[in-house]
Amino acid sequence: MPMSTVINAFLVLLPVLFVMALGFLAGRARQFDRDQVQGLNELVLTFALPALLFVGIVTTPRSSLLAAGPFVLALLIAFVGLFVVVAVGSRFVLHHRVGAAALQASCIVFSNVAFIGLPILTPLFGSSSTLSVAIAALVSQVTLVPLMVTMLEYDRQRSAGGETPRLAALVGQSLLSRPVVLAPLLATILVLLAVPVPKEIESTLNLIGSATAGVAVFVAGLIIAAYQVKVTVETAANTLVKMIVQPALMALLVVAFGIGKPLGSQAILICALPTAVVPAMFALRYKVYEAASTLLLTTIAMIVVMPLSIALTGA
Repeated sequence: MPMSTVINAFLVLLPVLFVMALGFLAGRARQFDRDQVQGLNELVLTFALPALLFVGIVTTPRSSLLAAGPFVLALLIAFVGLFVVVAVGSRFVLHHRVGAAALQASCIVFSNVAFIGLPILTPLFGSSSTLSVAIAALVSQVTLVPLMVTMLEYDRQRSAGGETPRLAALVGQSLLSRPVVLAPLLATILVLLAVPVPKEIESTLNLIGSATAGVAVFVAGLIIAAYQVKVTVETAANTLVKMIVQPALMALLVVAFGIGKPLGSQAILICALPTAVVPAMFALRYKVYEAASTLLLTTIAMIVVMPLSIALTGA
């Protein structure tokens, strides 16, 4: 593989790293307090990103959405399938509690597609990448978040000696309270039912959606600045599985399912993204697992892994 290919791939990543570094430095300088960071985070997850994902899906032809079936199946295996394997190993091999097992599995399989997927994929694939990012965000939010929250709540309430929570109530609460789930889900239904969306609505949502990429990457830097790295055997193993094993698994699934370009390349790159901030946020809330180090280590590993993945996939 020519060195120039790797260098060009790194240059694609450079704007994301620059903006993330700005957020990191701003966080270290304490230019944003906890409430301000939370506010920016809510801006992305509650307003900007849902609007962008909605428009990205409703402007996709129905035939293209239906043709993405193998892509969705591959994501389910790489996300949910690997989650189950890691969670079982964490619980019965490493003897972690149920909640800790859920967070460790989430650290390994939950790619940061919502925050930095578009800033990396759009320069490579253009606006078509919005569909793959929207589907990946939808799949992870509809599957991984309910799994993680259900296991955390089960563990918390069982440890407290309280009544075991009802599964349906936990899953429903996880899904229905998240605009980043509801927006792409609604858009998917509208496309499948061939219900047209007025151009005026698209333009209106695009105005707030256009803020997603830069703000999301900056916020990711702010969040990373709040944590300290603790390199242990377990966090190193988490990083290895997340940044090497999961993309390799997706590469095998792309070949097995015959997923052509550009979706195949996009699927591999989505799995090569670092860990999402969501597990770290839930780890702070429930205080049962140290997830921040995996977040930081996978973000550092992205500097090497992502350019190589871009070059190897021919993106």
